[in-house]
Amino acid sequence: MMKRFLQATVAAAVLAMSAVHAPALAQDASTFNAVLGETKGYQQLPKPWKFRALVNPGKLTIGTTGASPPRTFVDPATSKLTGSYVELFTKLAQDLDLQPEFVQLEWAGILPGLAANRFDIACDGASWTAERLASDQFLMTSPTAVNATVAVTRKDTNIKTFADAKSADLGGVRGEVYFEGAKKALPDAAATEFPGMQESLIGLQNGQVKLVAMNLSNALNVLNTAPNKAELQLVGPALQVFPQGLCVNPKQPDLLIAINTLLGNYRADGTLKNLVVKYGGSAAEVDALTRIGY
Repeated sequence: MMKRFLQATVAAAVLAMSAVHAPALAQDASTFNAVLGETKGYQQLPKPWKFRALVNPGKLTIGTTGASPPRTFVDPATSKLTGSYVELFTKLAQDLDLQPEFVQLEWAGILPGLAANRFDIACDGASWTAERLASDQFLMTSPTAVNATVAVTRKDTNIKTFADAKSADLGGVRGEVYFEGAKKALPDAAATEFPGMQESLIGLQNGQVKLVAMNLSNALNVLNTAPNKAELQLVGPALQVFPQGLCVNPKQPDLLIAINTLLGNYRADGTLKNLVVKYGGSAAEVDALTRIGY
């Protein structure tokens, strides 16, 4: 009852303030627009973009695993790199008047590669953590999605929640925050590191591990596309929920500003949501950004 009362009081106060200040706000907006003149698009973008420290002049060099569907993967029919974030990186490059150049490697080498000046941009959605946001080894963009730490298991393990897992053998990709979070939640579990998600799923299938920690986006893709999907199930509820963004070379703050500008436009015009839906079928990870204030 008290909570509803407070909510009603706050709502009434916001409406009252809006009514009092609406004419002034409208006048300010009118004056502001008159000074700026009519503009098209969401941001005025420089043409051409000028960057001082690209790894390769004229190119946007992109680090990606190619092993995290639906965001980045190799299409078995064409043997070409594809996915929602592969398309996102490609569009970013095009809108920056740069040629996209992808470098494929394991996740464990992505962040060190940025610090070593191998790429301009990387990470197919790296989760925000205090350590990453404070790091001087790379820069993080504004969020592109919300993700969570879950796991996948075989139905015959009878593991439905992390509480059921207890000391069950745990697998995950080396260096991922989801695997690290699951290890902390299951301190009695024997943990096995794998170089990539496909290797971890093979370990699950052959009984090397009982469950594999991963992010929710990857887990839903596995449950929808894996050849043995009828034998698998999700383990939850989520241990952690993260905003996720892209990672930029620490020597390129000018690139970070440009990327954030474009990402804001892609959120506003629906480009980001459409790419995620095209490959994953659901816009939930983008829509959830509004629930965390973005």
